[in-house]
Amino acid sequence: MVLWTLGFLSLIGAQALVLGKSGLVLEASTLQRAQMETITDEAITTELFSISTGQSPPRPEWRSSPDEGEITISVSSHADRDHINPNVAGQALLSSLLTTSGVSSDQANFLSASIMAWRMPGYKGEGNIPGQAACTSSGQPFHTFGDLLAVPGMTPAILARIQPHLSFAQLHLPDQTSRDPIVRQAMLHSGVSMGADQKPDDTDSEEETLIIVDAVASKKLARMSRHAEVILMPEARPVPWRVVRWETVTR
Repeated sequence: MVLWTLGFLSLIGAQALVLGKSGLVLEASTLQRAQMETITDEAITTELFSISTGQSPPRPEWRSSPDEGEITISVSSHADRDHINPNVAGQALLSSLLTTSGVSSDQANFLSASIMAWRMPGYKGEGNIPGQAACTSSGQPFHTFGDLLAVPGMTPAILARIQPHLSFAQLHLPDQTSRDPIVRQAMLHSGVSMGADQKPDDTDSEEETLIIVDAVASKKLARMSRHAEVILMPEARPVPWRVVRWETVTR
């Protein structure tokens, strides 16, 4: 009985030690994650204040900030004008994006006219196809890809082709500096492009602009990447931006 009792107590003690060690590891991991998330958010906020106050323009190259203890921080930012916002683009640009993405010319004209009619009551554009139902305007902007899928003539296959080139948050038309080759080609074919002398205006802080900031924190083998998309509003107070998206993308 004594031996059985001692064995049982040893088993309980071993289990308590294992659970205690696991709890300490989990607590340390949670603390480290919280520290890295706080530091990356601090780096993103600092970058946004620097841009909004005119101290520096958005800079897409990665820059390392002073180490926070054992944690290394790298930051990158840019004004997003790489995509096409279906709430801003005209029929010519939308049609060109569709044809550049492999949609037939007739279908592209119909879909672009339907997209315009969706958001603009009374819009009458070119692109009617016999047998296709005309779009009844909702008078509302597009907020999700599900909204686009509701447009007459839009299919999941077509939406999948153009989805990587769209943005619902971007406030301005793209230009020839876009890093998306499909968007650049669509701009060129639509005639919307302002020519080769067009310059990016990332330094313009007088109007609302979509700014994207990425921050990466590294500590030994641990790594966390935070991604923020905000609409810069220079005249707003006390915070001169509105958050569109702020999340952890990798860890």
